[in-house]
Amino acid sequence: MNYKSVFYVLGKIMNILGLLMLLPLFVSFYYNMQGFEEAKYSSFIIPILLLFALGMLSKLFKPSSVKIYAREGLVICGIGWILVSLFGSLPFIISGAIPDFVNAFFETTSGFTTTGATILTEIESIPKSILFWRSFTHWIGGMGILCFLIAIVPKSNSNSMYVMKAEVPGPTAGKVTPKISESARSLYIIYSVMTVIEIVVLFFGSRITGDNLRLFDSVVTSFSIAGTGGFSVLNNSILGYHSKFVEWVCIVFMFLFGVNFNLYYFLLTKRYKEAFKDEEFRTYVIINVTFVVLITLNIMGTYPHISDAIRDAFFAVNTCMSTTGFGTADFDLWPTFSKIILLLAMCIGCSAGSTGGGIKVSRIVLYTKQIFRDLRLSTRPNTIIKVRMNKRVVDDKIIRGVNVYLIIYVSIMAVSTLLLSIEGYSITTCFSGVVACFNNIGPGLEMLGPTKNFEFLSVSSKIVLIIDMLAGRLELFPIIVLFSPNTWRKAK
Repeated sequence: MNYKSVFYVLGKIMNILGLLMLLPLFVSFYYNMQGFEEAKYSSFIIPILLLFALGMLSKLFKPSSVKIYAREGLVICGIGWILVSLFGSLPFIISGAIPDFVNAFFETTSGFTTTGATILTEIESIPKSILFWRSFTHWIGGMGILCFLIAIVPKSNSNSMYVMKAEVPGPTAGKVTPKISESARSLYIIYSVMTVIEIVVLFFGSRITGDNLRLFDSVVTSFSIAGTGGFSVLNNSILGYHSKFVEWVCIVFMFLFGVNFNLYYFLLTKRYKEAFKDEEFRTYVIINVTFVVLITLNIMGTYPHISDAIRDAFFAVNTCMSTTGFGTADFDLWPTFSKIILLLAMCIGCSAGSTGGGIKVSRIVLYTKQIFRDLRLSTRPNTIIKVRMNKRVVDDKIIRGVNVYLIIYVSIMAVSTLLLSIEGYSITTCFSGVVACFNNIGPGLEMLGPTKNFEFLSVSSKIVLIIDMLAGRLELFPIIVLFSPNTWRKAK
């Protein structure tokens, strides 16, 4: 392990987080000058100064050559996200919005991992600057703070690929341009432009429809959807806006942010064939539409108008598949058939290379292809059959990786559910809570349903779910390697 390189890069991450905190500090200044809220400057100034001090301290130990390989990349990713969540919780604690450390850590981890699970029972009374920071953590975590670091640091080391591979969700982390720093920059530009487009659509579109969404609400809602998080500034989530227009805009953008961002780059560079013939994208659309149709047929008898059933079905499926976690209907009250479909949507998740969580559609495609391949091999054992995706042979190393991922995924789900069950909650509450946090969705079922929150859970249960959120967002391995003794052996 090259400790100096790890410590140096972690210091840069602290500096980046400090810079990002300047934005909610500006929001605090603005709303205080307007007389809308009391000054909460210290809530951000103290963490900013602390983060900059740590960043400067790391420069004293700068190595002659920053060497980052697979092991260092995983460690930087795992520790980096834990530190970001810890320091990101300070504004909640200092402001008094969430004075309890474990609750603040849970809320911040939920924000950065784009989970959206909350312990807050009263949201609308919290200062605007704190609510802004709360939603902004979704936007930061959506594309990844390490990806952001690679994007803005000039002349990024080619070994940065190991850091990006550790953070970007999916079986593989591909490059859309020859240089990894340019790839990260291109993806962040697309991410930022899409966020701005959604803000504009919500703000100006709501004026045309007469809903008149405030700029603040348009911004924080867009942050949450872009990061596929789910934190809202209203107690009733998106339903609190009482706007069909806002709901449909959220549906469209939740779907769009669940798509692999590489496809948007292909569209911008006029590689239309690669974009629209992508197997993962086609499967994502098919699963999405199929789930919407099935749920609509199941719930339409409970709605006065079928159009309302269709809209709620579209919203619920996309909020679960994109792992955003917003709510317009209490799907915990829907028939069991619909709830099971939504649990499936939560586990499947969206596309690799998107801002969402879950197993990822690409892995589902690979698992399905492996099943059919093995069925054919059972009748023709001497035949050589390769798994292909997008007409390309999938490397055996990737096949092994996705299979190992599934084994670990199921194991963590089982152990986490067992640990939560110690508290005596129902199996539906425990299992759906783990599914919601591990797949970075937010709401579960029963006691953790879309109209409930996680505040009542014990400290030990919250710690289990914090680990689940981090492991789910980082695709398991960066968190797992932190517990391996081999990880901490010094490089020779």
